[in-house]
Amino acid sequence: MRVLFTVYGAKTHFYNMVPVAWALRAAGHEVCVASQPQVVEAISRSGLAAVSVGEEESIPGRPGHDGEHVTSGTSWRNLNAGVTETRPEMLTWDYVLGTFTVACSTHYEHATGGRAMLDDLVEFARSWRPDLVVWDAMTFAGPVAARASGAAHARMLFGVDHIGRMYRTYAGLLAHQEPERHDDPVGDWLAGRLARFGCAFHDGLATEMMTGQRTIDPTPPWMQVALDLPSLPVRYVPYNGPTTVPDWVHRPPERPRVCLTLGMTAREILGGDVFSVQDLLESVAELDVEVVATLNSDQLRELRTLPENVRAVEFVPLNELLPSCSTVIHHGGFGTLGNALVHGVPQIIAPGRYWDELDFGRHLEARGAGMLLEHEQLSGEALKSKVDGDSLQSKISRILDDPSYRENAERIRQENQRTPSPRALVTQLEEMVAGHRA
Repeated sequence: MRVLFTVYGAKTHFYNMVPVAWALRAAGHEVCVASQPQVVEAISRSGLAAVSVGEEESIPGRPGHDGEHVTSGTSWRNLNAGVTETRPEMLTWDYVLGTFTVACSTHYEHATGGRAMLDDLVEFARSWRPDLVVWDAMTFAGPVAARASGAAHARMLFGVDHIGRMYRTYAGLLAHQEPERHDDPVGDWLAGRLARFGCAFHDGLATEMMTGQRTIDPTPPWMQVALDLPSLPVRYVPYNGPTTVPDWVHRPPERPRVCLTLGMTAREILGGDVFSVQDLLESVAELDVEVVATLNSDQLRELRTLPENVRAVEFVPLNELLPSCSTVIHHGGFGTLGNALVHGVPQIIAPGRYWDELDFGRHLEARGAGMLLEHEQLSGEALKSKVDGDSLQSKISRILDDPSYRENAERIRQENQRTPSPRALVTQLEEMVAGHRA
């Protein structure tokens, strides 16, 4: 069968899809990946066929250390914060309606490719005729292209399914609104996208378009929200991109090795980090550890000094580095989290404010396999504290001194090994496509 993967212009979201794409390719299926021009090279370097769709785009705006990103007068944080809200008292109809009104008109429409990507993707899908479209959970051009070309389709998650959870809340509240309050921005937005290609829309189609005919989920179930959706769990398999591994990576460290990484998305798409890298590094300067910090040239230029126990590298594959690490400090991104879980490494999450970073930190703390730095603990003064038991220094020391963190992380690693592999997923996708054809 022919399988079309599609993802908006974020390399980390594409990397999340590579193992499944390659499993299908290795099983003999034709596979190609369609994305915006800025990701085409990364697709080609993965060994998969690349199709350029839409225009090169990024999300403008640079954050300050308060975590706010200004994008067309609205903070990037606020674009996502509505969808990630979980407090029951907040989830009123007005709140949920406002969240999806903003998401459809701004985030889903423009930040994930806009009409240029949608038009190009549908044109390619109708020409190539895929049997299956696998779409990143933020790339809603995917289900439209599948519907326009007659293909089955499955979305692929990149962490906690906040969109699916919030859409279920939205649909439930919408069904109980009086006619004069029956605004449906999601249905209107989907209907408009489908009508552009001569495809009909009806109310029962909205859930499928928002959450896929199936959901491919590499998130550990104990971290995921419980939703009654047809889900295909798959084991997270690291893909860090093609690279040459430095010789020092595989040499046993003389001191406990600590990895510090703040991910690619913040520095490549969102304009920078949400807290001070200098303060993070200074907080660990006096510990008897070796810190490997992945910092690019922009981040290095912002540093006043580089502590002697810090090795700064622009990139090193986490799949190779983490087996030698005693702990990893990171922003809570799904790719970094997945690499650490695969290798049984305890984690300290200094969360970004974009999606599910806080969720991951809290789940790891509950399992005794990591710790969370709350936002108030990420100020310069708090990071430098040597007295506070919740300081970064204190958390690193506790993980190094208490073997239970490594033991619990190893239990999670073994659990993940029992999750179906991408190879096992192939058979399920083949059966799905066969059912769709029938």
